[in-house]
Amino acid sequence: MSTDFQTMKIPESDNKPAGNEINPVGGTIQSLQHLRVLAASMIVLYHTELQIMRLTDGQHTHSLGYGAAGTDLFFVIGGFILVYTSYDRKDTFGAFLYRRIMRIAPLYWLFTFLMLTVLLVAPSHLLTTKIEFWHFILSLVFIPYPHPVLGIDRPFLFAGWVLNHFVFFYLLFGALLFLPIGRRVLAAGAVLCALMALKFLFAGESNLLDFYGATVALDFVLGMIVAWLFLERRASPVMIVAVFLTGASIFAAGVVEGVSDGSERALYWGVADASLLFVCVFREKQWGWPKWRFLSALGDASYSVFVSHLFTLALVTSIMRALGIFPMLGVWGARIVFLGAAWTLGMVVYTAIERPLMRRIGQQRSARPIGSSKLIVAKGS
Repeated sequence: MSTDFQTMKIPESDNKPAGNEINPVGGTIQSLQHLRVLAASMIVLYHTELQIMRLTDGQHTHSLGYGAAGTDLFFVIGGFILVYTSYDRKDTFGAFLYRRIMRIAPLYWLFTFLMLTVLLVAPSHLLTTKIEFWHFILSLVFIPYPHPVLGIDRPFLFAGWVLNHFVFFYLLFGALLFLPIGRRVLAAGAVLCALMALKFLFAGESNLLDFYGATVALDFVLGMIVAWLFLERRASPVMIVAVFLTGASIFAAGVVEGVSDGSERALYWGVADASLLFVCVFREKQWGWPKWRFLSALGDASYSVFVSHLFTLALVTSIMRALGIFPMLGVWGARIVFLGAAWTLGMVVYTAIERPLMRRIGQQRSARPIGSSKLIVAKGS
């Protein structure tokens, strides 16, 4: 892969299957693909803890709190990608938002309705969920609303809280497309930091403020900063090593402190993940990156794994309990089985559903006359 990043930048293709981010020389940023695999795997492992507690009748003690860092890594990567793919690109708010929503919504909606079907057909499998009209409807349109059982702002498909943050970030970033990239990063970062400050001052006054002012929003800011530095600067080997050691130290401190997904998460996981992202993308920019095709393929399927993995974990738990094999596997053996199953079924979902769906959406957009396309996008914006 060439490392001349001064060549003309190639815009992101609307018809390209989701996952690969086109880099300025026409290839893909391989390190982002591999970081997606790491992020999804950490999230899956984090969520295996609940299943292991069920298999041990509550005897297991949660010991993978640092797995929550996988979600922060997705947020950091998300901030990076929006800055990177919009650099020197002319785009309208409607086209930008349509493209981003269509990237995440169809698969999320599919699994939301799948969960609704399970709830209606076999409600005993979903003891912590029930149907409530406004909660379900607002879940579909990515608006936070108190969960009818848990009482916190979580959507019907629980993992969708991450997407609620992403959609808000898309709206904010898209509204600032008229600004030059540097000012756009500054303005978007300022808004997110202001929301965090307002939540600190008025905690509990508004559910929406509590949700959007969560410190996890700092992850987007950090990702945007890494992207801006990546596009505008170079990093010396000494700087890259220093950033890596700093990030590793912060991550280790978070593990020792037992940080999970509370208000401290961005100060530990977000900063550590941003450091890792900085090291990887600058390493690739200046010296290249290994082209591990299998990992890149897994990176393409990371969103499918994210959306489907809770179903997979519940299914595997039922199988383990029916076969009575958990005592033989042990905690780490079970974790490995859970992780392998999540990636296997995630790849199936990606190959059979997500990739064909994204291609279909891309073909529909490319088949429209230009004037017609603009009109439809404007209606959806």
